[in-house]
Amino acid sequence: MPVATLLPFTVTPNRKSASPTSFRLTEKFILLLVFSACITLCFGAIFFLPDSSKLLSGVFFRSPSVETATRTGMDSGSSIGTGNADKILAKIRKDHEDALIEAKDTLQKHPEDIKKDIKNDKEQVVQGLVKGGKGDSLTLPIIEYVRPPGVTGHEPSDPETKEKRAKIKEMMTFAWDNYKRYAWGSNELRPVSKQGHSSNLFGGLKGATIVDALDTLYIMEMYDEFELATEWVVKNLDFNMVRTACFITS
Repeated sequence: MPVATLLPFTVTPNRKSASPTSFRLTEKFILLLVFSACITLCFGAIFFLPDSSKLLSGVFFRSPSVETATRTGMDSGSSIGTGNADKILAKIRKDHEDALIEAKDTLQKHPEDIKKDIKNDKEQVVQGLVKGGKGDSLTLPIIEYVRPPGVTGHEPSDPETKEKRAKIKEMMTFAWDNYKRYAWGSNELRPVSKQGHSSNLFGGLKGATIVDALDTLYIMEMYDEFELATEWVVKNLDFNMVRTACFITS
């Protein structure tokens, strides 16, 4: 009769298998260490920043006169050079304060007073030119205009280049006609849906494509399209109605 297998009399503790929870705790601990190190470095770097007073005296108030005086002082003696540099630095600071006071006074003036001051300055300049004794000094010299190299009047003689230029103009005409038909006045045309689209990139400004295409239309001798675009700009483009960034306006 076969001997039946007996169960073990001792119970051995089961080994804990590596669970995803333990790995998550380890990852959290590592991330916490990295985050703590970053915070320590950021706050520790504050103590290594230079003194602001030294920056003001060495950067914002630096001028060629200070450098010249400092070099002269170093040649003649350190004590004398330091004294001269301090005097010049004090003078520069005083001039800086006077300029700030003058600017504040100018800003506090009424716009009409500022216009009067500008007009008086212009009259003084004109009187100075008249007193110079030159009757033709007020007239700008006539300079003969020489047309720079460009598209009009400087067509290439190479047939291949002419063909390429004609193809580019044909593509431009196709794009402009579709924009005028489906999205006139919008910022751009969606070619698939054939609908106008005005994104928030230009704020509330409309007709970005028209403004951007003005020079291209003129260079490509598409004068009818150029006149139509110019008419739209005159009637509809108004920068006072929207808030647009300076680089976008340019």
